[in-house]
Amino acid sequence: MIFAAAASLIACHKDAQKNDAQKPKSVVVKKSPEEIKQLADSATQSLEGLKPQLANLGEKYKALHVMFDTLPPDMPDFSPIREKFNGADEGVGRMNAKVAWLTARIDAASKAGDGAELEEIKQSIANTYNDVPEASKVALELMHEVAPFTRLAEEYESNKKEMCASDKTGAEAVSKKLQTR
Repeated sequence: MIFAAAASLIACHKDAQKNDAQKPKSVVVKKSPEEIKQLADSATQSLEGLKPQLANLGEKYKALHVMFDTLPPDMPDFSPIREKFNGADEGVGRMNAKVAWLTARIDAASKAGDGAELEEIKQSIANTYNDVPEASKVALELMHEVAPFTRLAEEYESNKKEMCASDKTGAEAVSKKLQTR
């Protein structure tokens, strides 16, 4: 029984080697050093243009943090909006981290003379440019969605302070309660 299982594994492995040998090799088009430099400069310039947009987006989400962080986490019906904010904020953080990562990839691809990698990087940068307006739109939506909850939280805090003030148990508070009856 063990022999049969081992034989089938060997047979499968042997067929895998044949399939690898039959696969055509990908065609690599070599680019000249001038073309590589031009691609790298273009990608770097495109990435530099993205930085101010991401900084602006980061400022919007900082303002949203001020609004969201002050709200109690257990507010009724607030969980979906908080989850939307957390997800969008994480996405913006990833876009900001992507800038440094792409810069390193551009440098590595330039040194390696890898034009295909530089083309991929340019596409990734273009995709990030497309993501910025979407994240900005979500920030605007969140600003409108959090406003009613901010008012509710303010009312709740105000009512809470009034309730706590009326619950004083000192002799003065008791005498005031008795006088009002």
